[in-house]
Amino acid sequence: MASIDTSVNRPNVPADGTTVTAEIDVEPGEQEADVRRHIALCIDTSGSMEGDNIKRARDGAAWVFGLLADEDYVSIVAFDTEATVILPATRWSDLDRQTAMDHVEELTAGGGTDMYNGLKAAKETLSSSATGPDTVKRLLLLSDGKDNERTPDEFEGLAEAIDDAGIRIQSAGIGTDYNEDTIRTLGTVGRGTWTHLEAPGDIEDFFGEAVEQAGSVVAPDAHLDLDVAPGVEVSEVYRALPQAQEVSPEWEANATRIKLPDLIERESQRVVLKIHAPPREPGSEEVLADVQLSARGDTASDQIAVEYTDEQEKLAEHNESVDIDHKQTVIRTELGKGNVEAAETKVEQMTVIHGEDADAVEEAERQTEIVKEGGRAEQSQATQIVDDDGIQ
Repeated sequence: MASIDTSVNRPNVPADGTTVTAEIDVEPGEQEADVRRHIALCIDTSGSMEGDNIKRARDGAAWVFGLLADEDYVSIVAFDTEATVILPATRWSDLDRQTAMDHVEELTAGGGTDMYNGLKAAKETLSSSATGPDTVKRLLLLSDGKDNERTPDEFEGLAEAIDDAGIRIQSAGIGTDYNEDTIRTLGTVGRGTWTHLEAPGDIEDFFGEAVEQAGSVVAPDAHLDLDVAPGVEVSEVYRALPQAQEVSPEWEANATRIKLPDLIERESQRVVLKIHAPPREPGSEEVLADVQLSARGDTASDQIAVEYTDEQEKLAEHNESVDIDHKQTVIRTELGKGNVEAAETKVEQMTVIHGEDADAVEEAERQTEIVKEGGRAEQSQATQIVDDDGIQ
């Protein structure tokens, strides 16, 4: 069963109030039964994909076939000047491998890049199969180009609609000509992941890892509900693990819902946030927010709480690791966007507080320099935070 644990950087705060950093750690629990997957491959077949890219895309699709179980579903959508459903939603046991490979051979390069309608068609294939609410649905997008007409902002609404349908997007850009804002928006808004593929040979790994990970899902549509006390304000929310992503939750009165990526067995998740604790009388212990995790019908609860005091010794107590987690997450999010100057400013602020010899500061400086000297691959890698056990 999934569980949560909360902590704050300052367990004791002054009577006139202050801003604290909080984090919510989510442990997914163990998988109790095999999951049914529906994998939709959404593949750019525009003219720029000609050559190794389209060949490797066909190889990647074939690799996916080798990972599917009988009860899984698969669909394939190609997009160039227009979107085409190459293989409609089909249960794997209803296909023979040669027929599936015949569909793959239809992936040929030529024409423009209508990514938007390609994604819409892939969503429709994922929504068309009556596989039940517990089916793990993945839309795997591969593109090396820019949409003919749509801007990254226009993809945000589409990504939200896909996510609302219970579908997680894993988006990958290959080469140097794709619009990284679009690829990042799709992966972030869609509660999935986004990545850069350096070479055609990476395509098979991208498809294969996504399909295998989908088989380890514990809960496909988990979320945190926050109910904050009167006068309490939440100013920043980030998903820190498994990929650093900024979140903009919608509030209704004092409550909001933070949607989580699918819970994966043995993959911890973490949310970090800034909370303003309002003035209160010394000696009072106050719950700033009630937190409830919902995952596959199960729930787990905890509270974000502080104690108000005027004792200097208590006010000096500090959970430095929570502060560091927040700062690292902000820095990695900025690096993922290519905002090196913003990341450098955050590293400088981190250095003043924690000292230049602190391991976390040195790591933040190293990662910032790597992105500064590198390119798109380094940007996407910077968002992947690894904890002490080596788990992303």
